[in-house]
Amino acid sequence: MLTLVTGHKGVDLHAATARRVMQDRLQGGDRLADLRRCAFHVFGGALARPGLAVPAVEDVLATGRYFNPNKHHYGCFASPVDFTWEQGDGQPLPAGWPGGATASDRGAAAASLWDDLLGGAAPAGCTSVDVAAWARGQAGAVVSGTVWRLVVRGEAASAAATGAALAVARGGRDGLLVNPHMECWLVSAGGTGA
Repeated sequence: MLTLVTGHKGVDLHAATARRVMQDRLQGGDRLADLRRCAFHVFGGALARPGLAVPAVEDVLATGRYFNPNKHHYGCFASPVDFTWEQGDGQPLPAGWPGGATASDRGAAAASLWDDLLGGAAPAGCTSVDVAAWARGQAGAVVSGTVWRLVVRGEAASAAATGAALAVARGGRDGLLVNPHMECWLVSAGGTGA
């Protein structure tokens, strides 16, 4: 399974606007230190037709559909994880996803590439909460979605609960990033700054 992750080179206005709304209007928003966003595209895996080969990185980048070199940085990750991408209601992201870094426009694909694309590790006193969301009912060889990194003040246990409450829309003052009626989502909390 190949996963292409793209992040903005400059200011991501969508993430900046969402962060401000969350901080000003949502319960728990005062704990949100930062919000970052990347797009992801998973090629292959359990939804792909049997016998369909995973494309080469060069072919994926050359299409122009998934990566714009003028505005994005990219990272490619290879993973043996065969997650189906058919459901997700806040469970943990699959262990090992997105896999090992294989290519990037930022020089050698380093172990820290995932964090680099999502704006770096959480600063001291904060925890990163990653929320991967994608439209329900995607079928075929490619599943596309968004990874949001919420940088939440506090330790991992309480930050995970706050991050999930800020991300998943449940009411007028709860959640903004994921519509649970239309999207699947998985969550991973970790990355506490020391």
